[in-house]
Amino acid sequence: MSTTKRAATWLALTGLVGASAVTSAVTARAATAELPVYAVRATGLSQDQATALQRAFGLKTVQRDQDGAVTFADEATYLRVPGLDGGAGKADEDGIATTQSRIDVDALKQLRAIPADAAVKRTQEALRGAGLLPANAVAAARNTTFEVVDANNNTVVSAPLDTAVSYAFTLDGVPLEGAGAKLRIAFDGQGAVSGLTYSTRDVVKVGTVPVLDLTSARERCAKMLTASTRLTGVSYVYDAPALSEKVGRLEPGIRCAGAAPDGAEVQAVTVPAAVDATLPEPGPSQPPRVENAVSPLWTNRIDVGSEGTGRCAGLPWTSYNVNGFNNQFSSRGIPVQFSWLDRNAWERDFKDPSLPNGWDHLYTDDVDMTYWQGNGSPNGFSFAGCSNNTDTFLSNNDARWGNRDVEWMSLYTCSILRSSAGGQSWAQRWGRAFRGLHQINGFDTGAVHSAVHGSRYGNYLLRTPFLWWNRPMKVRDAWAQASIDTQPSSVVWATMGPIGTSWLANVDDYFWTKGPVGPDTLPTWGFWRISGTS
Repeated sequence: MSTTKRAATWLALTGLVGASAVTSAVTARAATAELPVYAVRATGLSQDQATALQRAFGLKTVQRDQDGAVTFADEATYLRVPGLDGGAGKADEDGIATTQSRIDVDALKQLRAIPADAAVKRTQEALRGAGLLPANAVAAARNTTFEVVDANNNTVVSAPLDTAVSYAFTLDGVPLEGAGAKLRIAFDGQGAVSGLTYSTRDVVKVGTVPVLDLTSARERCAKMLTASTRLTGVSYVYDAPALSEKVGRLEPGIRCAGAAPDGAEVQAVTVPAAVDATLPEPGPSQPPRVENAVSPLWTNRIDVGSEGTGRCAGLPWTSYNVNGFNNQFSSRGIPVQFSWLDRNAWERDFKDPSLPNGWDHLYTDDVDMTYWQGNGSPNGFSFAGCSNNTDTFLSNNDARWGNRDVEWMSLYTCSILRSSAGGQSWAQRWGRAFRGLHQINGFDTGAVHSAVHGSRYGNYLLRTPFLWWNRPMKVRDAWAQASIDTQPSSVVWATMGPIGTSWLANVDDYFWTKGPVGPDTLPTWGFWRISGTS
């Protein structure tokens, strides 16, 4: 099939409609209690389509993987933050040399971005010209922003790094979301494409299936989210798994949103909507943890650790996600010092020993990177329903990270880096946690539960270059890209870090041995934060 004919077929079959039709369509479906089923005709873009996409945006090249997903990231401009060489820094506690980098505030103040409407117009025209514009998919543009505040929380600069156009997909008026429904184009300040993600399926409607009405759907959500979870939202959705998952059909689902007993936002979970469907099986569990067991005390090696709350917190696939992160490191010979799941994940593992019952020096602050998945809020994250050792909520006031070993705390948890909450900014809430820590990676908004984010994040951090592509990404870029890959366009990812004397900052850290890493820096001058849409 030719590129033009294939693209025309895709546009005719997707059945995508604009946002104005979503409400009426969903209301009608709720009344009839039936939703369409779609057969997958083809997965990803063909090589001819990838070439057409490349030409449409004037790119030197793009990467098309074996599943047909197409990506591009310009090494010189992708999420680039202007910086100045600060020379060699003090060796890390692991004994590894470091490289100092300074934020170039004057250059940040000069940054400009193309207007959102211009970015959308250019994207629409380029995709239409290539025959790859999804019919009536909704495009929205927003800047990726870099913020600097001083030690008194006064804004020094807020600068746009790019203008990103993200598409929201629907099928017959119902949202279609997931790693297999992604289209995002980012433009730098000069209007050149700095990043691109195109990952879709060609589908055709093949019938309908009886589904639970939204009232009955609440009962199914309640079973998944545990009895103690308060439901805050139930809606229809089509889940689009990563293209690597060779699914033959897309069937309707129910998006379940809720809040934990301590108020933490529960990651939105999708369950089947069909009347006769069963709840998905959760990931494997661990044997009970021995309470007096402690990890070795390592500060002279490169290693990582992970924790997460799963089915006991209404999150069925946490074990898959956390183990995916672990496997990226262990397969490359990097030790995973600990990995505690479900009832074995304890609040005290994240709490500083200067506080009652804290022993992060044995776990999360005894490794170079800790990855966490669980429910959260702007002020911390929750262990409710899973463990109470020594309590069920890790507050921002309990965090004192980096005074032993950890450089990067990666928190797959809702709203942890929200811009403002309870009258406090992100810097005021989490600034005291930086005692040598380089970065907190998290989300400004709520997030959707994922089984693959951890694996993608680890791969972006550690991957091996091949010819001109596949180079390791900076830590904050890897977090951004893994989130872009797996989250709906409405989700905002974020990373923050400290600024030391003379504007020293660890903005451009790579994981150890993959590129330059800065020395431990205390926030004597303030903090920085980068945030953008998925």
